[in-house]
Amino acid sequence: MPYLCFASNFLWVMILGLFGPSLPAIIRDLDISYARAGLFFTFFSLGSLFGTTLGGIATDYVNRKFLYTGVAVLLVCGLVCIGFAPSYLLILLIIFLLSLFGSPLGSIGQSIMLDMFPEKRESYLTIMTFFAASGSFLAPLLVSLNYTAHLSWRWPFMETACLIALLSIFIILTKIPTARAKSVRRKNFLEVLRNPKVLISSILIFFLMATDVGFPYWLAEYFKSELNVSIKLSSAVISIFLAGVISVRLLITPLLKIRKPKDILKTGLLLAMASLAVFLTISTVSVKVAAVFFFGFGIGPVFPLLMARGTAAFPDQPGTVTGVLFAFLSLGGIIFPLLLGILASRFGLAQIYLFHGVIVLGLFITESTLSRK
Repeated sequence: MPYLCFASNFLWVMILGLFGPSLPAIIRDLDISYARAGLFFTFFSLGSLFGTTLGGIATDYVNRKFLYTGVAVLLVCGLVCIGFAPSYLLILLIIFLLSLFGSPLGSIGQSIMLDMFPEKRESYLTIMTFFAASGSFLAPLLVSLNYTAHLSWRWPFMETACLIALLSIFIILTKIPTARAKSVRRKNFLEVLRNPKVLISSILIFFLMATDVGFPYWLAEYFKSELNVSIKLSSAVISIFLAGVISVRLLITPLLKIRKPKDILKTGLLLAMASLAVFLTISTVSVKVAAVFFFGFGIGPVFPLLMARGTAAFPDQPGTVTGVLFAFLSLGGIIFPLLLGILASRFGLAQIYLFHGVIVLGLFITESTLSRK
C-alpha cells in the first residue's frame, strides 16, 4: 500500500512539474504575458485549495477506494482535455477543474499511508516527498525529450494521463483499509487548525511555497531570456534543482538517526541562503547551475519535516490534518506564482529571485526562534 501512495504523489507532482519547463513554449504558442502565464499555477493552486483540503478530510469519513479511483479517473480526463484545449481561457478553466477534482490524489494517498503507519511518519513522509521530487525531476526531462522529438508542449500532459490511467488500475486491484479513527474522537477542520503545532507548520508551509514552487517555476524562462540558453537546455535546468532536492531527501532518513529535525531544517535553510547568494551574484552559467543544485539540496528537507511536525499533532486523524496543511500549501501556490509573475513583468525575472532570499531568511529566523523554546 505505501508504494501506491508514493506513486500517487509522484504522478501528481509530476503534473505540476510539467508547467514550468513548458512555459517558454506555452508563452510563445498562446502569445501571453508573464503575468498571464503566472495565472496557470494560480488556478492550479486555487483548485487544489479546495480539492486537496476536502479530499484529505474525506478520507477520514468515506469509502477510500471509491474516492481514490474516482479522483484518478477525473485527473486522466483533465489531462487529456489540456492536450486538446485551443485557447488560453479554456486551458485556465480546465486547469482549475483538473486541480479541483484531481489534486486529492496525493493527499488521499498520504492520509491513508499515515493512518496505516503512524509510527513511520517522518521516514515515510520523507520517502513520499522523495517520490514527489522525482516526479518534478522527470517532468522537465519529459518536456525536453518531447521538444527534442519536435513535439508540442501538449504531448507530455497526454503521456502523463496514460501513467495515471495505469495507476487507477492498481488502485482498483489494491485492498484499502477503512479509517482507524472513531467518529466520537474526530475533531473538525477549525479545531485541528487551532492546534499551535499545526498552525505554525501551516504558516511556514504557506511561505515555503514561494520558494519551493516559485523558484523552479520561472527557472526555464530565466535561463532562456536572461542568459540566452537554448530552450531544451533551459527546460532541463529545472531537473538540476530537483536533483538537489532528491539527493537530500535520500539522506534525511539516516540523518534523523543522528540529528534532530530542527537542526536539519536550520542547516538546510542556511545552505539555501548561501547558494542563492551565489546564484544572484555570479553570472557564469555553469556556476549558476551549480548554485541551483545546492539551493535544491538546502531547501529539500524543509517541506517533509514541516509536514511531519504538523501531522504528529493528530496521529489518529491524518486526513483532516493533511487537509489543513495542504490548504495552506495550495494558498501559497495561489498567491506566489501570480505575485512573482507580476513582479517579473514589472521589474524583470532576475529581480524576483531576490524575493526568494527574503523568504528563506524569514523561514530561518522563525525556525531559529522556535528551536530556542
